[in-house]
Amino acid sequence: MRVLFLITFVNLLGFGLIIPLLPFYIERVGGGPEIITLVIALYSLLQFLTAPTIGRLSDRYGRRPVLIWTTAGVIVSHVLLGFADSLWLVILARSVGGIAAGNVGVIFAYVTDISSGADRAKFMGYLGAAFSLGFMFGPVIGGVLAGADVETANFMLPAFSAAGLTVVALLCLLAFLPESLQPEHRSDVTGTAALALSTQLRTAFANSTFAMLSLIAVLLYVSWSALLSIFALWTNRVLELGPRDIGLIFMYSGFIGAVCQLTLIGPLTKRFGEAALLMMTVVAMGAGLWVMADATSLIAALVAMTLLSTSHSMFSPVSTSLVSKYALPTERGVLLGVFQGVGSLGRVLGPAYAGAAFAQLGTGSPYLIGALLMVPCLMLAIAVVRRPTPG
Repeated sequence: MRVLFLITFVNLLGFGLIIPLLPFYIERVGGGPEIITLVIALYSLLQFLTAPTIGRLSDRYGRRPVLIWTTAGVIVSHVLLGFADSLWLVILARSVGGIAAGNVGVIFAYVTDISSGADRAKFMGYLGAAFSLGFMFGPVIGGVLAGADVETANFMLPAFSAAGLTVVALLCLLAFLPESLQPEHRSDVTGTAALALSTQLRTAFANSTFAMLSLIAVLLYVSWSALLSIFALWTNRVLELGPRDIGLIFMYSGFIGAVCQLTLIGPLTKRFGEAALLMMTVVAMGAGLWVMADATSLIAALVAMTLLSTSHSMFSPVSTSLVSKYALPTERGVLLGVFQGVGSLGRVLGPAYAGAAFAQLGTGSPYLIGALLMVPCLMLAIAVVRRPTPG
């Protein structure tokens, strides 16, 4: 678990380097707010499309080889971004990265392979903390490397630094990470893979609780991804901050997420149960988005980000742990890949509307729309709370 934590942290550190800079990167090569968010949505769309297949491959061939090849793909995407001097190269780089990012479900499947049902939410929280810590330090390092001024920012150095960090993650994976999926638990899907996958999807979504959890994930990630895709531009326009300061805000967000995942998820899960905790995260997300929609000062933005980061950091491990309880060992890669893919669908839809809303309806409108989406999300979460959780 420690090795997986380290690999995930280093990988996300490289990813986080790019997050606060990408909108300004695209602006420099000629893209406006609508193009910026569509490029971000493309990344998530490709992740959505590839996650089930990558998960299925890990069920068949093991987690380790799939993680090796997808991590190599992440390195390629960062290198391409470093050399990008036109919009189409930026799009190509993000496309390669999106395809490789379909491995998130495999990472979570690895955790389910090595953890028991009782400790699974806690281990999911540890893994989520690796994501949060990488997201905490990556943006501030990227912001410092780029500089404080948008007009003179250096985007090549952060991209190549991200590639270097991901190389470190790949080397750690090759040297220290053993295979987690035992041969007797591997899927025997061969020539009828598409049919088998279709059957598994129908089986998964025939379970109404799994379907509700998936819809909650879509709605919540629509709202969260809309925030992330437009936050750098919103902060620059409303608070008049540059890449370095935006990176510091992302660092604060990652810090809040890591604290929640390392210290709160285990005790809160034991106290309230995963389903009740799921409902709490939806309430916190809605409140944070509502505050952010009206924010005009840094203090108000930080209050909103505290609520939002708390919600997002707890939602992923709690919901993933719930979903894993509906999967047999031979299905975990597929079903968790599907669930991560469903989340990626939300990450496609969120940026897709955020850019247009930001440009046409006002700077706070993407956040207000996201807050309204939390109303049906809360109703679904209440329905999940009322249902028994599988052992």
